Amino acid sequence: MGPDLETAHRLVTVLLNVAVAVLTGATLACSWLAHGSSRWAEMRRRPLRGFALAGAFVALAADVAWLWFESARMAEVPLVAAGSATWTMATSTHLGLAWCVGFAGLALAAVRAFVRNERGAWPTAATMAGLAVFWYTRSMASHAASDGDFGARLLADWVHLGLVSLWVGEVIVSGAIMLRATGDMTSADRRARAAYVTALSNSATFALAGIVVTGLYATWHNIRSFDDLIGNPYGNTLVAKLLLVAVAALLGGVNRFFVMPPWLAREAAGDSAAPALPRRFRHVVWIEAAVLLAVVAAAAWLVSTSPPGEQM
Repeated sequence: MGPDLETAHRLVTVLLNVAVAVLTGATLACSWLAHGSSRWAEMRRRPLRGFALAGAFVALAADVAWLWFESARMAEVPLVAAGSATWTMATSTHLGLAWCVGFAGLALAAVRAFVRNERGAWPTAATMAGLAVFWYTRSMASHAASDGDFGARLLADWVHLGLVSLWVGEVIVSGAIMLRATGDMTSADRRARAAYVTALSNSATFALAGIVVTGLYATWHNIRSFDDLIGNPYGNTLVAKLLLVAVAALLGGVNRFFVMPPWLAREAAGDSAAPALPRRFRHVVWIEAAVLLAVVAAAAWLVSTSPPGEQM
């Protein structure tokens, strides 16, 4: 596969991962809103469903495109002639079996986006179960599967992918929908927003901790020495990804330790806080979302690049 098609394949991977992250973030936001009732929450349920629908549709389409590109690469045929290769890949190979199972999981996760009644625990549980299956099969198609489909490396990569999707998705959804400027707010609205922001911060902190642990574990396996971190495509991309994650974590820390305390101390009690505080929080979230999109792009390049120990 030529350089242009390889780049297009990576971009499809980025689109797939972002769409799945959006579906994940919208699902969690809906579940958090279900714990209370306020005008603020009701105004966000409809756009959240629209985001989930868009994420589900794009993810399913991008997943099909991903298999098409991968089949063209493996068969060394032009993209327009990859139809038979794609069918063979899906029906006759280990990677194809993994893709079919993952696509089924993604389709199950997408069901929630088409369910109008968002109350109850089962839609969220079904979505997260389907996404868990999808993430696992994505790990089966990565460097982590070199020790087998049930090895420790694959399990760590599975957790890593899920937590990254969680972090990216909830940040994007928060900046685009949940933290939009709102006019007059009642005490109940302020308490609902404060509860959401607290859940967002706690979830992001948990995800970041897991990402660091699983990321270090993967680095330990893929990088033989510090010399492997420079002078080769894999090491250079890994360093770029790590730096981007550090910047995103720093931005999240600014919100958690400097913006949230004075803001939520008042809103959790139903009182009005200075308008500059929620506005500042959202601005930081938007910057964090942009950095995390770059992290997703770096990850797509990383997964399609051989570690130094595997390069021929």
